[in-house]
Amino acid sequence: MTTTNVIEFLRTVAARPDVLDSLKTRSKDDVIDAAAGFGYPFSEADFDSIIWDLEAKLAGKRGEQFDPQFSLWQTMWGKYYLEYLVLDLVPSFVETGLI
Repeated sequence: MTTTNVIEFLRTVAARPDVLDSLKTRSKDDVIDAAAGFGYPFSEADFDSIIWDLEAKLAGKRGEQFDPQFSLWQTMWGKYYLEYLVLDLVPSFVETGLI
């Protein structure tokens, strides 16, 4: 259920540009609180574990190492981390069948 909450919250934010815009500069704690407000509660530890595990699996599917040179991270430049998650990472998870 926790994995579902993290992913569904990120999908909700992706579908709501107004929410993304209001949250992208907020702290991680504020974003986690907002997730709970949307009915998708999860902890910081849950979030970190889920996202990092999926990123590592995604790197493997792409034939890359999950290290500082991971090519998908290049898409993060010029964006806030939340934008990277909802605009680049979650769609990549879907494309590769990880979620």
